[in-house]
Amino acid sequence: MRFKKTTAGLAVSTMAVSALAGVGVGASGASVRSPHASSGGISVLYTNNYVFDSDALAAKWWNSIAKQWKSADPSAKLTLLGTGGTDVDEMNKAAVLFRSPSQTPCVIQLPTSYVGEFAGSGYLASLNSYVSGSSAPSFWTGMPKSVQAISTINGQVDAVNAGNNDSGILYNKVMLKKAGVAVPWTPKTWQDVISAAKKVKKAYPKVYALWAAAGVSAGPTNVLQGIGNLIDGSTNPVMFDSKTGKWVVNSPGLRATLSFYQTVFADGLGAPTSQLFRSDSVGQPPLLMKQGKLAIALGSNWYTGDWLPTSGAPWPQASSTVGVAPIPTENGQAPGNATTIGGWAWAISKACPDKATAWKFITLAQNPTNQLNTAVWSGFVPPDSSVGTQAAFTKSSLYQAQFSQYAANGVALPNNTNFPVYARALNTVTGNFAQNPKTSLSSALATMKQLVTEQLGANSVETLK
Repeated sequence: MRFKKTTAGLAVSTMAVSALAGVGVGASGASVRSPHASSGGISVLYTNNYVFDSDALAAKWWNSIAKQWKSADPSAKLTLLGTGGTDVDEMNKAAVLFRSPSQTPCVIQLPTSYVGEFAGSGYLASLNSYVSGSSAPSFWTGMPKSVQAISTINGQVDAVNAGNNDSGILYNKVMLKKAGVAVPWTPKTWQDVISAAKKVKKAYPKVYALWAAAGVSAGPTNVLQGIGNLIDGSTNPVMFDSKTGKWVVNSPGLRATLSFYQTVFADGLGAPTSQLFRSDSVGQPPLLMKQGKLAIALGSNWYTGDWLPTSGAPWPQASSTVGVAPIPTENGQAPGNATTIGGWAWAISKACPDKATAWKFITLAQNPTNQLNTAVWSGFVPPDSSVGTQAAFTKSSLYQAQFSQYAANGVALPNNTNFPVYARALNTVTGNFAQNPKTSLSSALATMKQLVTEQLGANSVETLK
């Protein structure tokens, strides 16, 4: 998932989708009538310029969905509510719409990191009856249990996964080689990553040596594609302690993770706040690598999709310039590499008057062809393993096969309702390191504890020894 700038062309594409769906949607993607205006119809809130690799691919996918829907059931009106901006912008809009049952969309496309928050607010319908027993659809039974669990909270399936992101290290082979780092490069520990970044910084003083996402601008996505990977690879890979129901604000693993960030910015290895704090910061690393401004990135599998000829930033030289490696665990301990895993999902609102039709939409969106196109055109790893093994996917962009292998050790972010509070605390302290490299570890830990405690109470946090 990434951010694409809204353009006049996007507005045209959005209106084209609206026309096919037989609804009235303005150029901004805003609905001009109630989402539940017609009997037997449903509405879908989605991001029209954040999931796919280009605006053209987004329009192509949604136009196809509208045609398929009309062909399958001409009597059921489909209202498509496309919204621009980032995932945070879409979730802010959703939060407003969900306050009023008459304005709440029936189906919502949302990042998995927000499912817990919306479920905890009582906004989402349980999908258990649709995915249980012999009637469970193949797209659900084909998902690994770990993927099914991403949006399952306390036994209730609140959303179904539409595509995943996992993380690895992408690096400029030319820069590392000139800096004295042997390529292909496979770091075994976090210190190996720091050491290589220092060598690059010495050889290329004006290049950002290492991208480590920091700050609050990208919301929970910064945890998914940044610090969460390190916490999961630490000696204490726990953010939420399910045994006690408390959030970990101090542990050997968290201290080691924050020390990594402290080193990155204290030694001038990280990207500047002008890049890290942008509203579209998530989408900057692929562009910066293409421009020769970034050497190493703790990044996501979708990066390489941005360099395809069909994307907004094609880079034919990427295959010869960029290498990939798994993110190592802290000290090289088993299993040797770590990654968070999360992506986007489909959910049905509790306020939807026709949940059966809403589920038909999800079933359509998740059929093998649509799921494959979503993965190829977005850089996702398909949730259904059978789709993920198809040559059309594995050959769709650079290093898809490797990232699929990394996902084997993938760990989902906590799906607790209060995860956004914890995520903001993590992002705040990483942002503090980026803004003030002299920030101490003790100060960062104190900030973590304070921010979570202020929101959730003193009994919500704990320290692990």
